[in-house]
Amino acid sequence: MEAFTAEELAEIVRELGLPAEVEVDDDHSTRINISTDDVEWSVILGDNGPFYRSVALSTYKFIEDEPLMYANRWNFEHIPPAIVLDDPATKAPMVDEEGKYLVGLLWRIYFWNSISVEYLSNSFASFHEDVLEFHEIEELADDDEEESEEAKRGEHDPIDRLLQIQLELRLRSPQSSRELARSLKTTKYEINNILYHQPELFEKEGTSPPMWSNKGEIQ
Repeated sequence: MEAFTAEELAEIVRELGLPAEVEVDDDHSTRINISTDDVEWSVILGDNGPFYRSVALSTYKFIEDEPLMYANRWNFEHIPPAIVLDDPATKAPMVDEEGKYLVGLLWRIYFWNSISVEYLSNSFASFHEDVLEFHEIEELADDDEEESEEAKRGEHDPIDRLLQIQLELRLRSPQSSRELARSLKTTKYEINNILYHQPELFEKEGTSPPMWSNKGEIQ
């Protein structure tokens, strides 16, 4: 079973272009806080340090919608599950002074079978983009959807996924991994796995969300 220090995990986050600060609470629990201009989320380190063997990625918000229905809709389409937070005193969903419900995303990752830095990097990147969607930072406009549909027309024979991404970015650039996933009818987890691990082919700008372009021309 693999293990990482808090600073090693924070550096994986920083390599994605995101700020990461290690925080140790009074009870000696450790977390890595990621805070951009748009969103905040945390990597909560499990077990006892300095070498950690699991993490939980989390973020929270208050909503007006019925929370269980909201969570069910989210969980149908995403990997990190949405959870409804209960008030320990009432055993009912937690609400604020305005009557809004507290919901969160919580994704646990256990470091089984010598988990790789690449896997963690892709998981952190994918969770960050789910956080943006969860907090409604990224909304794909109708005209963007139309352009994506146009980009899909003319596809016939299956081609390599990496080449598909390059061709899609040549048609319209920059794009987020979410837009690319919609255009190519796949998941953003697969798209992120390729984008983040091919820095010689793709370049990104910003973090909310990261916008991707080809680096140079397709050979």
